[in-house]
Amino acid sequence: MSLKSRAVGWLALSCIAAIVVLNGNPQFTNASQPARGIGSPVIALEVARNVDEVDDVLGEAPSPDREAMRIKQYIDFFFIASYSGLYIALAWMLRTRLAAFAMICGLAAAVFDVIENFAILRLLKVPLAYTTQAMVDAIRYPSLAKWALAFAASALFGASFWRRQRSSLRTIAAFNFAAAAIGLYGIFDNAALLWAGIPLFAGLVTMVAVFWRFR
Repeated sequence: MSLKSRAVGWLALSCIAAIVVLNGNPQFTNASQPARGIGSPVIALEVARNVDEVDDVLGEAPSPDREAMRIKQYIDFFFIASYSGLYIALAWMLRTRLAAFAMICGLAAAVFDVIENFAILRLLKVPLAYTTQAMVDAIRYPSLAKWALAFAASALFGASFWRRQRSSLRTIAAFNFAAAAIGLYGIFDNAALLWAGIPLFAGLVTMVAVFWRFR
C-alpha cells in the first residue's frame, strides 16, 4: 500500500507541476482573443469550430501566439505522460473494476490528446489562407473525445474513492465529481471547460496531501 500510494502522490505532483508550467511563460499576446467566451487560448484552439476561431487565437502565421502555442504543445506531452501514469497508479492502488475502467478511459483520452497535439503542431505552420476546415476538425474532434473520456475517468475514479468511506478519500471523490460534471457540460458549452480545471486541480492537490502521508 505504501509504494502504491507514494506513486500516486508523486504522479499527482508531476501533474500539478505540468499544469503550472503550461500556464506559465510564454504567455499569449493581447492579440489572442478567443471566441465564445472561452478564457484559455489553448482550450479555444482545441475546440475551434472554424478558421475564423483559429484566427482569433493565433493570428496570421508566423506570430508570437503561434510560437507560444507550439511550446505549450511540447510541454503538454509531459502532462500527458504524467496523467497517464497517474491513471495507471490509481488503478493499481484501488484495484476495482470501476478503477480499471477509469484507467482505460483515461489512457484512451491520452491517445486522443496526442493526436490533437500533433494536429495543432501541423496547423501552426500553415497560413490562414491555406488552413482548411478539415485541419480544424482534426483538432476539434479528438479534443472533444479527449475531454469526454478524461471526465468520464474522473467520475469513475471518484466513485472508487467514494466507496472507501474515508473522509479524505471522499474529498478527492467530491472534487472528481465536480470536475466531471462541469467538464461534461463543457463538451456542449466549451467555455465551461476552463472552470472544470479548478476542482480537477484541487483534487490533485488533495491527492498529494493524502498519499504522501503514507511511509
